[in-house]
Amino acid sequence: MDKPAAMTLPIDADLARIRQAVRGFAEEAGLAGERLQNLVLAVNEAVTNVLDHGAGTGSVHLWRADEGVRVQIVDPAGRLRPADLDRSPPWPPTHGMGLWVIRQVCDEVRLDHPEGHSRLELFMAYRPVAESRGAASAADAPPRGTRPPTPRHPLRLHHRRETPAPDDSPEDDPGRSRFQDAAGQS
Repeated sequence: MDKPAAMTLPIDADLARIRQAVRGFAEEAGLAGERLQNLVLAVNEAVTNVLDHGAGTGSVHLWRADEGVRVQIVDPAGRLRPADLDRSPPWPPTHGMGLWVIRQVCDEVRLDHPEGHSRLELFMAYRPVAESRGAASAADAPPRGTRPPTPRHPLRLHHRRETPAPDDSPEDDPGRSRFQDAAGQS
């Protein structure tokens, strides 16, 4: 049986189903390893944005191209703008990092607005761009989009308040401890 050249999925809240379908299609198309994982991550982030900030519905279109897999995520609300793609991630990181992550992991990211919809197109090459162009090493590869400046502080996965809120002191709850700074001091 021939591998399907394209697939369309409706966007709904079943993210696991969407991830599984994207993974299966991209794997059959020839993506593997980190590149496969990154494409699944990018599509998951884009679909989450449609669910949380867009129309809550739409479609995911995948197709095999000569050099890789292309994916279009269509949001009928049409709220996504080019400036949204250019934003640096928030500091400290809490939420709102999805588009930044997408730009970092995909080989190409494009946005247009046919008929008032937002259409985000992602591309992941079967091999890293450096390999597919015959570059000597990954260092010779062009950057994957515009990367924001490196933050002055290391990325922290959890935000901590500098001081407990007035009603949130550790004395109120014996099972809780004080927040500590990076040096371990209270």
